Amino acid sequence: MDMRLVLVTHPSQEHAERITRGVIDAGLAACVLVTDVKSFYNWENQLNIDDEVVTLLKTSTDKVEMLEKYIETNHDYDVPAIIMLQATANASYGNWLNDQLS
Repeated sequence: MDMRLVLVTHPSQEHAERITRGVIDAGLAACVLVTDVKSFYNWENQLNIDDEVVTLLKTSTDKVEMLEKYIETNHDYDVPAIIMLQATANASYGNWLNDQLS
């Protein structure tokens, strides 16, 4: 079963949970994994090292565009990282995912 994994970073656990609840309530993701990370990146010519939260959202191919728009609209970062990966799942999980998103 074809699906999409969408990785998004967040400034805090509360922010990640707010976005997660919103996308699940809107039927844009079937499941979201949430974990703490340490991010290293350049911003305005300066190395930043920040504690962030990353979410891995599991969605269908036909929902990924709406999911991206939801995140862009509701995210606190000026430039949110929204990284989409094509994936496949076993049939039973794919059926469950589709049931959750229909």
